[in-house]
Amino acid sequence: MAAESTREWSDEQLKSDDLPKKDVIKFLQDNAAHSRFKGTDPVEDVTELVKAVKVEEKPKEVKAEAVDEGPPKYTKAVLKKGDKTNFPKKGDPVSCWYTGTLEDGTVFDTNIPAAAKKKKQAKPLSFKVGMGKVIRGWDEALLTMSKGETARLEIEPEWAYGKKGLPESKIPPNAKLIFEVELVSVD
Repeated sequence: MAAESTREWSDEQLKSDDLPKKDVIKFLQDNAAHSRFKGTDPVEDVTELVKAVKVEEKPKEVKAEAVDEGPPKYTKAVLKKGDKTNFPKKGDPVSCWYTGTLEDGTVFDTNIPAAAKKKKQAKPLSFKVGMGKVIRGWDEALLTMSKGETARLEIEPEWAYGKKGLPESKIPPNAKLIFEVELVSVD
């Protein structure tokens, strides 16, 4: 007769998710040849022994990550008030005049011509707001502006060009960008 097998785990370990079920099953299979599992004990006793080592199934938890973006990644200072009635909604076409600078004052982009007369010949930047066509700081800030409003936007790197920057436009990694934006039209 083989030696009496001993259970390798405590009741707490059996009930936890830490113990692999395959180890418990292997233990039962390996030790099923012993006489106590061959029917020498009443069926009720064997059933109680199996229940004692049965691992309770817990429903699998669906890991949904809560997205906490924290405070907005831009600040806005109104330089000229707009009409306070025509605010763009996500997907609306908008047109803007703008100048973008780095924190040291270096202009990296603008669509405003140098001469005032040329501004009438040039066209403002047009795109559908809130659709990811521009940096997120612009998308978010323009949704708070009304037609005719001019604002100074200071956009943190997370909502601008991030860790990589935009080398071809002379925007360094992790750069905070400053824009003066005029919302010309909302269609």
